[in-house]
Amino acid sequence: MNDLFNEVFGGTDTSKLTPIEIALGIDNEGRTTATKLYDYLELNPSNYSKWFRKNITENEFAEENVDFYPFVLRYESLTGEKDRQDAKLTASFAKKLSMMQKNKKGDAARNYFVGIENGAKKLVKQIPLTEHPGEVANYLKQMDRRMEKEGIPPYKIAEAFKMVSEQFGIRLPDDFVKVPEYEQMKLSV
Repeated sequence: MNDLFNEVFGGTDTSKLTPIEIALGIDNEGRTTATKLYDYLELNPSNYSKWFRKNITENEFAEENVDFYPFVLRYESLTGEKDRQDAKLTASFAKKLSMMQKNKKGDAARNYFVGIENGAKKLVKQIPLTEHPGEVANYLKQMDRRMEKEGIPPYKIAEAFKMVSEQFGIRLPDDFVKVPEYEQMKLSV
């Protein structure tokens, strides 16, 4: 079974990919190729060069070596060896390009992202907003006492406060949590 999986996905770990990223052929580096995207979009093979130029190299909203990394693909054709322009595309750029297409695949991509946004809206509506801020304050006091008793660092307590507050619709400033410099400089192994 693993051999079949590796053959289909080229050894890419798809457990952290969204369905659209799997469909677009996003690899472990978070990229796909223009060729893979073009094939996914089921566009006319004879128009690839024009599509590549218009949507990638001349795209005013895309930056070379940020959104795409061009290279030349050498392949064998019936008339001999040929070169084809290609590029590694970031996942976000490939998603944008897929949504721009005016065909069934482009419509499917747009519907996917609209569905994700609608799901996020439903999730946000499920977060309980409290009409009793005093209850939240009492809860936070108890949490503070308990965390201090357990020796939790103050910045970790502030992170927990921020998380709980936001669950109740109370927005705290972005700089509410200040991580001490010694924690920021920790090397992760």
